[in-house]
Amino acid sequence: MAVREHPLKGRFDAAAARWVHPDADDGAPGELEIGFAADGLVAMRRFDAPEGTILIYTPEEWAAFVEGVKDGELDLSVLIEDARQAGE
Repeated sequence: MAVREHPLKGRFDAAAARWVHPDADDGAPGELEIGFAADGLVAMRRFDAPEGTILIYTPEEWAAFVEGVKDGELDLSVLIEDARQAGE
């Protein structure tokens, strides 16, 4: 199941991708693995389940995701505050 088809983004060949397994903030091995395909697609999967679900991103989507992480949009405290404000 190396090639994954996405109806809008095309084919992602997991076997041909260059996979990176970044460490967590505390230096422990991270749970995610990021794959970079030659055609620019980027994928993310759980390190311990390489045959499981793979999220596929276009280069533009990946850049927006990374920028959001850098800006703190995915910090737990920010998400909690956003949810609290949405409930008011």
